[in-house]
Amino acid sequence: MNKEQLLELINSKIAGQGSAVDIGGALAPVLTELLSNSVPEKVTDIQALTGDQLEALSAGDKVVKVDQTGEHAYVVTYKGEGGLCLTYADCENVETIAYNKTESGWAFDDKTVTHIGQ
Repeated sequence: MNKEQLLELINSKIAGQGSAVDIGGALAPVLTELLSNSVPEKVTDIQALTGDQLEALSAGDKVVKVDQTGEHAYVVTYKGEGGLCLTYADCENVETIAYNKTESGWAFDDKTVTHIGQ
């Protein structure tokens, strides 16, 4: 969310309150929404995200895959009209997960793992 979007959201919450603007009441839902968006979603299968989960993501957001070895943070490195890419990197590999946006909704497309370690 950029500065203009934040101001628009705050102004929409205080619209119609006249001179008795309840700033606390207006800012509480805005701040709650911002904080809830900063907590990454945790999933067990990065290749099975739902359409709603994918729609809610923006470039820079994180999704954490939890498995028996630990937690792996994937970052949305691209989101556009045609799809979305999530990227994960550790000391040995870079993994990219691609989803396509089709007329019928979101669909898993591809998983690419590039070995970068020795």
